[in-house]
Parts: sequence; structure tokens; C-alpha cells
Amino acid sequence: MRIAMALMVLMLVLGSVSAVGHARKGRWAKAAEVFLPVLGGNLVLFGGVEQHLPPLFWLGALLVVTGLGIEVLSLWRARTAEQRQKTSG
Repeated sequence: MRIAMALMVLMLVLGSVSAVGHARKGRWAKAAEVFLPVLGGNLVLFGGVEQHLPPLFWLGALLVVTGLGIEVLSLWRARTAEQRQKTSG
């Protein structure tokens, strides 16, 4: 159990450091797409699976889905911008 907690804390710390780095550069969407799934994954694992608290499980799942949704939207915007450049150029 201590190893699992240590891995969850490590995952949270590394995700936070990466998100802060992106936020300092002004890339807030990238910071959110990095941090939200990490935070949500920790809530799902710790609150929902280990402590058997359904509200924390569902909150974590919502954060993971939100973070992945932000990532999908940013990929979609990048692809459409790339296609526009190809067609106009």
C-alpha cells in the first residue's frame, strides 16, 4: 500500500511540475490537459478504489474526461489549422 501511495504522489508531483511549466509559458490549455487527468487519476485510485468513496471516484473520472476532452479539442484545432495552411498555400 505504501508503494501505491508513493507512486500516486510521484505521479501528482510530476504532473504538477509539467503543468506549471506549461502555465508559465502561457499555454494554459496544455497545462490543463496535463494536470486534470493526473489529478483525476489520483482521485479515482485513492478515493474511489482504495477508500471506496463514490463521489471522489466520479469526480476523478470527470476530471480525467475533461482533461482528455481538452486534449482532443486542441488536436482538432491543430489539424484544422494545418489543413487550412495546406489548402491556402
